Amino acid sequence: MKFRVSALAGVCALPALFAAVPSFAAEPVVISADTATTKQLPGGAVLHLDAGARLEAVRVMKLQLGPPGTAETPTQVLKLVSGRVDVELPISKVPKTAVLFQAPHKASAVAKGGHSIAIADADRVTFAAVDGDMLAASGNDWKTLPSGVVRSFVGADPTPQEHAVPSAPALSVSHSFVLAPSNGAPALAASVGNVAQAQKYELSIWRVGEKSRELVRRQDAHPGDNALANLAPGHYEIGARAVDASGIFGKDSAFRSLRIVGTELPTGARFENGSILLGRSGRVKLLGADGLEASYGASAHYVRAPGSVGLSRGDATVVHLREPGNPEELTVGLEPRTLHADVSITPKSAHWPQDKIEVSVRLFDARGRAVPENVKVNAKVLVDVEPVAVNWTRSGNLLSAQVPAAAGRGPWVVRVEVSDEFGEPAGRDFLEIAGPDTDRVSSR
Repeated sequence: MKFRVSALAGVCALPALFAAVPSFAAEPVVISADTATTKQLPGGAVLHLDAGARLEAVRVMKLQLGPPGTAETPTQVLKLVSGRVDVELPISKVPKTAVLFQAPHKASAVAKGGHSIAIADADRVTFAAVDGDMLAASGNDWKTLPSGVVRSFVGADPTPQEHAVPSAPALSVSHSFVLAPSNGAPALAASVGNVAQAQKYELSIWRVGEKSRELVRRQDAHPGDNALANLAPGHYEIGARAVDASGIFGKDSAFRSLRIVGTELPTGARFENGSILLGRSGRVKLLGADGLEASYGASAHYVRAPGSVGLSRGDATVVHLREPGNPEELTVGLEPRTLHADVSITPKSAHWPQDKIEVSVRLFDARGRAVPENVKVNAKVLVDVEPVAVNWTRSGNLLSAQVPAAAGRGPWVVRVEVSDEFGEPAGRDFLEIAGPDTDRVSSR
């Protein structure tokens, strides 16, 4: 290490050495970013510039960064004027390329492998060896900056301030395998914390494909639960990292898998009480289920998940989905879209016009559960064979109406017929009503 330090000290102390090395151009090349951007330097170093960062590419030189006797490393010399730059380099005993930052207040650093950070603010210069060590100096006082350490220089004070790079936080997700209704998104959250020096946290959401992994977004997070909103069906991995007061972030947490299976319902199908109700021939399209396995009912036999599922011979069925080899399952219940209407007409012994005829209709699903108020039904009243307009009111699963008295001597037959929104019969009833000039009692 003594050799490395002396070599770099010579670099900074002897301006003639810089002049002997070819530069990028006659004048420094300005690298600036109005928005966050990524650039790759000759040799392979990858720079991630924050919005507002400003650099000047000064020259290329060679430094002895490996053990004595190893080849010198081509090093990109950059003047960091302001802002933040993250550097990504392969970690190697003998670096193939490196980056030397010349920062304000005579602060300098060499990034030679892994993930390094350089920040120049109004009165502070900060270097961080997030993953892989660096070399850093105030003036010619070069010292190793070990992996996992942040070193700052305030103003012209050559005495550095040091603290550890934030550790990897604890991360959990509320659900790892969820079903997304076609009319909404599942309520998902990621819980993050357990880093003392964290000022905030940052979540990264990656979409996992068969042969690829794509960053969907990064979002700021706070200790505790954080909503994971606007995620389309598919397979994701969620990671988190802590960010300290200087903006330095540490290593990512262990990544958590998240699988969202979406549904595309056919006309007339709906979610109700945790199940999907659909017609006998209807099929539910599964979205984001690529690579999953499926079993049906109580069967322990799994097959490749199909693109759509439906009722088993028109009867209720349960579909189990899982990742291959993973015992955790997502259950999708499918039930016939059956509507039962319990129709009542009162009073049972009635005369017109003196009696008021009340009709009540209670609506139930195939399992006898009350259907919600948003389920559409068609109900009609006929006197003899003629439709009669009535004013239906609805509360929950109850429909009610009063049938106006018909003119004439009677008798009459009042019929009530109820069907679902697709015209499938759900229930019916009738009542015979006596006229005003007879003692006849209405009967069924």
